[in-house]
Amino acid sequence: MQERLLATFDPAEPVELAQELIRIPSFLWKESEIGFWIGAWMESRGFDVMIQEVPLRNGGVTHQAIGRLKGDGTGPSLMLCGHTDTSDWNGDVFRRSEWTHDPFGAEIVDGMLYGLGAINMKAGVASILMAAEALRRSALPRKGDLVVACVVAETGGGVGAVHLMESGLRTDYCIVTEAGNLDVGIISVGYVQGKVRVIGEFKHRVPYINPIEKITKVIHAFGPSYQPIAPGGWLRYTPHPLLPGYPRMAVRNIEHYQNMTTLMFDLRIVPGMTEESVRADMTALLDAIAAEDPEFRYELIIPQSAQQPNMPAREATPVDAPVVASLIHNHRAVTGREPVVGAGHRMGATADTCHFKGAGITCVEYGPGYIPIWPMVDECIEVAQIVTATQVLALTAADLVT
Repeated sequence: MQERLLATFDPAEPVELAQELIRIPSFLWKESEIGFWIGAWMESRGFDVMIQEVPLRNGGVTHQAIGRLKGDGTGPSLMLCGHTDTSDWNGDVFRRSEWTHDPFGAEIVDGMLYGLGAINMKAGVASILMAAEALRRSALPRKGDLVVACVVAETGGGVGAVHLMESGLRTDYCIVTEAGNLDVGIISVGYVQGKVRVIGEFKHRVPYINPIEKITKVIHAFGPSYQPIAPGGWLRYTPHPLLPGYPRMAVRNIEHYQNMTTLMFDLRIVPGMTEESVRADMTALLDAIAAEDPEFRYELIIPQSAQQPNMPAREATPVDAPVVASLIHNHRAVTGREPVVGAGHRMGATADTCHFKGAGITCVEYGPGYIPIWPMVDECIEVAQIVTATQVLALTAADLVT
């Protein structure tokens, strides 16, 4: 089967496809152009294609492409999933002036492919598309369906994945190709993002309640930015053996307008913690500050906006689950090395896996791309990893659905 599957595989194809995808701008909430392009690409190759219109809370819409290769219904189904949105900094590229490569040029230099979304995650999207195409070309008889889901707004809380689940689509297994350095990611953190708004006064030349000063008490209570939060403190949780050093949190931004100062936070959570438990713990912490300071008045806002939901933390997928066992076997067969299994390189990062697991789908992460720091200038990915990921995904898809 392996020889038949890879006989028509050209290593240049997933790389060239990743280049094509990079050249199409697809900032968060603005993914329609790339969604239609991917839909046309799959349709021209015989996939059954559905373009989903995803409504946004601001009244707009964006679009995501879902392709399917049907099986005869006698075997399990598999979804390969990647997101088409790229990081967005007020509608632009992160520190654009510091880039030495065109963010949309998709240049290859010394074995590295450069461009916005190269890692996060157009290389991953290219890998799932070409893996599915390799299976189609092989003409191996399919017992189960293979679904290719190119969803929107993962960086906006997984809005596209949530919409996909609400539309009723289900598969037995799912692989999400977030950049994980080809580690087999059976678990990831979730996050709770929100705001603390402190209300004071706005006066000149007389003493007044300054909310900027009051917000420093919140920062102090939260503790050092992105350091492990010790058990037994203000935040209730049970440490998870696969996520050492978590939960952690950081203050992401502070805004002030007249009599209000607003702090935005990002808390990375472990299984067992929920948005509701975090809200209760944070309310208790802020109430304690208010008890000591009668002038401290606050509002706690979770999630940070109606358009951007939080991402829950789910338990680990068992290592002996067929999708995990197949990925491990095929990674070993293609690379000659044992993969890292666990949270791996993506320790501390979230993914749409949380939404698929919540819908009862056995889900795992496996994707190309090593991220030295995020966000990054001159985003780039090793070309060889794109090829390896495509081969491993194609073989795993064949294991599960043929």
